[in-house]
Amino acid sequence: MSNDIVRFHETRFDGFMFENNIFTRLTEWQAQGLKTGLATLVGIDGSSPRPIGAQIAIAEDGQHIGNISSGCAEEAIIAELQIAMAESRNHVTRYGKDSPYLDVVLPCGSGLDILFNGSDISQIIQQVVALHAARQTAYITPQEDNGLAVSVSPNSDRSMAYAPAYRLHIFGAGLQLMSFARLAQLMNYRIIAHSNDEASLSALADMGLEAQPMTHQTQFDSAVFDAFSAVITLFHEHDMETGILQAALNSEAHYIGALGSRKTHEQRRLLLQPHDTARPFEDIIGPVGLDIGATDPSEIALSILAQIVEKRRLA
Repeated sequence: MSNDIVRFHETRFDGFMFENNIFTRLTEWQAQGLKTGLATLVGIDGSSPRPIGAQIAIAEDGQHIGNISSGCAEEAIIAELQIAMAESRNHVTRYGKDSPYLDVVLPCGSGLDILFNGSDISQIIQQVVALHAARQTAYITPQEDNGLAVSVSPNSDRSMAYAPAYRLHIFGAGLQLMSFARLAQLMNYRIIAHSNDEASLSALADMGLEAQPMTHQTQFDSAVFDAFSAVITLFHEHDMETGILQAALNSEAHYIGALGSRKTHEQRRLLLQPHDTARPFEDIIGPVGLDIGATDPSEIALSILAQIVEKRRLA
């Protein structure tokens, strides 16, 4: 076994990490001069906890991120990817049912086909990151030689879609805003928070989040609220919302939600009536969140985030 393969097998594990989009991390590793590798789920024979397109990425210093089998085959997948990197080789291996690896058994009884890309993937990463920077979906298609091709639209029934990071534009102050931000951060969403409260802005910044001050007069660019975005207003001072919701209704925002009772939502309708918008008032979800009887700020945050997930998955 070569020194390179030995070095690759010295895997550093810093705790469980889950990301739907791992290309930003791959970019960071490559910027550090690290060789990288990618394993992608390309076939399922039976059932699977993760969908086609699920990925694991590793760097030559042992860092790794992503999830394909929810833990039962990750160690074996990482080990095989390390060897593929050392050999600069691309190939497909079956795990589980009908696999040559008899010691890797999947509890679900399924077979998973994993594409290992151990050759240089820097161009692929750059293409995906460029599309995501333009807020476009990147489609990745496995090739006959087990390489990868990136396009702006699917060009095969094997094409896998990787959307840009889903952004949460959240507006509010105090405990409701902070509870929502903490839970959303745990779910690994990209958060852009706005508040008229200095203490909230300071606390958000301490959490490492992007925090921007706002007033009643702040103008919002509707183009920022794109199709991969949610706009959520959490104010109890509902006169702060009008400019935000007007911009949201002139945008392509995937989700628009506003905190408050049904009575408050009708008052909101009256406030927005004089403003011409591209989308109808009914595109604002209010009261926001799934009806789970939520009462405290954490439960309300949970109900809203669950509703966002539901809307995303059922789209």
